[in-house]
Amino acid sequence: MTRITIPAHDRHGVRLFTATLTPDELQRDKARLAAELLGDKDLDPAFVEIFDLADLSGVGLSGYLTEGLGIPETAVTDRARLDLLKGPVLILLSKALHGREVTLTPDPRLTLVGTYAEDRPPVHFEPLPTTAAEGRLVPELPPDRTPQRPTSAFLLLGTALVLVAVVAIWLALG
Repeated sequence: MTRITIPAHDRHGVRLFTATLTPDELQRDKARLAAELLGDKDLDPAFVEIFDLADLSGVGLSGYLTEGLGIPETAVTDRARLDLLKGPVLILLSKALHGREVTLTPDPRLTLVGTYAEDRPPVHFEPLPTTAAEGRLVPELPPDRTPQRPTSAFLLLGTALVLVAVVAIWLALG
């Protein structure tokens, strides 16, 4: 049996298989079928495709890989061969493997056609074109929560209240 090892760091790989499947098998639950065909039950079905190439009318498999999956045209060196393929295919994106290293043992109904890589342009940061984006951000300082000494106005008010209370008690008793 053929084994395919996909390393954990392969995040943008695309593997293309031809599949010998009946029309009834193509109608089955794609997630279960993919897990069965690839021998891995922990695949993310959102990143596995199984379909008949007849569904790609006008686009062709090479067009689907470049336009639909973002594989650079220069990486698809076998365009003529891909566009001649017929029948069901299985496309496995490395993202389906959840970032883990996996050794797959594909079902004998699968034949690996090729491995490609999605195009990921390098990330670069440019300054924003407005003057509002210039300068430097300074974090807002939290309010000063150190205890303050009572001011003289507070002491004067406190003394006045005590005097009023004493006079009120003296008048009430007198």
